Amino acid sequence: MEFSPTQLVESFARIGKELVARPRVFFQSLPQQGSLLNPILFLALCVFLSSLCLANILNGDYRFFLLLFFSNMLSAVIVSGLLHGLATRVFGSSASFAATFRVVAYSSVTDLAAWIPFIGTIASMYGIYLIFLGLQEIHRLKQRQAGIAVIVIMTLALAMGITAASLGKDVLHLADPGALFSN
Repeated sequence: MEFSPTQLVESFARIGKELVARPRVFFQSLPQQGSLLNPILFLALCVFLSSLCLANILNGDYRFFLLLFFSNMLSAVIVSGLLHGLATRVFGSSASFAATFRVVAYSSVTDLAAWIPFIGTIASMYGIYLIFLGLQEIHRLKQRQAGIAVIVIMTLALAMGITAASLGKDVLHLADPGALFSN
């Protein structure tokens, strides 16, 4: 089941519902090969909406929005490449990069709620779980192997995120995120 931009709302809602109700079945139904256009468009839609919300809530300007959008798109490609490398070189999977990218792209649906305090934490954890399940289904990895791959990627992402946040706040003159929760 791929995203279909010609049926934008219906397709988006159907994929979101499947990822909540039957994520394992959803990942089993994904094609292993083929064009990445539809997963890229799905990812771009999720990243666009979440970046817009986050930039708005943090009083960021268009530069902050663009930074969020393009860094999230780029990070999805990088994460896909790293996960694919781990799955194929370390764990011996034969699935394609396209299949790995689909897992990351469709798991990004959780980004839509990631900017909301408390709910965002739950959504982000569910996104990690979706990647874990997707790796198991697409690459036929054991739970331990998929878990190791996800832990490695999350550790790298956390380190890079902390670095980017500390540098980006000063460069872009962003509001203090901690101020959102004071009072």
